[in-house]
Amino acid sequence: MNTFSMAHAPAAFEVPQAKNFELGKLIRPSYTLTDLEAIRQAFVAHNTLKLRRYSSGGHSAVTVLDEKTFEAAVDGLLVFHWDRDNIMQTLAELRLSEDPEMNEGIGIAPDAWRKGLLASLIHHKKRDFRFMDIIADRASGLPHDYMRRPHIRYNPISLEEVGDPWGHGQNDSLSFVNFMMHHVLNTGRMAIQDNAVTDVALSFSALTHAFFWKVNVWQDQDLGAWEDCVGVHWSSVACVLVSLREQLDYIVRTGNRVHYNKDGHNLYVDEKGLRELIEKCEVTLRNLGTREFVQGNQHTRQADLAQINPLLLAAFSGKPVLDDANTVAVLESVERELTSPIGMRRYLNDLWDGRVNRDDLGAGGEAQWCHGSPQMSYIWGDLYLRTGDERFFDKQVYHFNRGLASVSERWLIPEAWIIDRQSRQWVPDANEPLAWAQSMLALSMVQIKASLLKKGKVG
Repeated sequence: MNTFSMAHAPAAFEVPQAKNFELGKLIRPSYTLTDLEAIRQAFVAHNTLKLRRYSSGGHSAVTVLDEKTFEAAVDGLLVFHWDRDNIMQTLAELRLSEDPEMNEGIGIAPDAWRKGLLASLIHHKKRDFRFMDIIADRASGLPHDYMRRPHIRYNPISLEEVGDPWGHGQNDSLSFVNFMMHHVLNTGRMAIQDNAVTDVALSFSALTHAFFWKVNVWQDQDLGAWEDCVGVHWSSVACVLVSLREQLDYIVRTGNRVHYNKDGHNLYVDEKGLRELIEKCEVTLRNLGTREFVQGNQHTRQADLAQINPLLLAAFSGKPVLDDANTVAVLESVERELTSPIGMRRYLNDLWDGRVNRDDLGAGGEAQWCHGSPQMSYIWGDLYLRTGDERFFDKQVYHFNRGLASVSERWLIPEAWIIDRQSRQWVPDANEPLAWAQSMLALSMVQIKASLLKKGKVG
């Protein structure tokens, strides 16, 4: 019997009123597979979960469906490809492509996830000098040198860098790619012997490993997922840890160490080096507890929506970041601090509305992001599937319903709901539909299907 504190479960698991009236009629306090199929068919009819890949394998953070969404993406610079968002999409593509019933009418190609992963790997192979600049001491890796770190945001068509200044110090983004690459190698979905894979995979594995050691990744002052605050982020270190475990599994399973030579530098990945990095990351996470970061006595962020990112990767692999009790503690901290009437705040006193910082917002006026609850539903679902604890299933359904309730009247999933400057009403932000949010809603549907099958709720 698992014993976890559920003291902060929302009272009666209330669900906010759905923003889409027709979809609201399909929301249930409990589900059967028939109920779930009705929701899926509604999404198919309105292209709600349609995701796009370019011929390069790249994607845009805002899914470009038509001229209107293209204009929204370009206007907000969300036409670009972020490694983190891209791998979020590959996770959904992989799950959908392997479930023909769920994918029917959504139309995710069987190789979409592979193209997406290779797009990130190809970019970093093209620009591998970014890693080597840090490894060979040609750049410091410190905040003033973030533009010289590996670029995690770039052109989705050419996969080339974008010249404008950006905070590329994001270890979690590199870890998303590292996780996905080793996960599909470990599960036999991709083979290192594949000519399209060998060079880009081996180089990324070796370069990332050497880079993480060089910057002391367990205590590195990166920018975190929101690119907003320099510090040692729980979410970044946890993403690194989850990816290193997949990398270690690969090394142990194959019985080989990775060797890659770049510009006369021999780079290696072996079991000893990975175990040492893993141990250092674990110590950092245990010291932080459930806090996202601590900066002296002045600035501590107790909860951050970015903390669910490594929990998602861990759930995808079936191996918790630290242990199940820590996963529950982090989820409850995020729920307690950041749950809002429609979506989830990124963190308290967040002024960003998807385009600009807002000085007209007070407490409770923070943007309410739409990916959070579907993503948390997937994580709670993993806990239920592995433990059979009904409380976890209740949380899974609660967050699944919150994800459904945040879909707009246009049947699109915005990045967030924000307060309109003139009307002071909650409206979808301009970044609609956001591929990250679409992907998490799709994953939450696949996961709740698995839970319903476990419970035998078919008709």
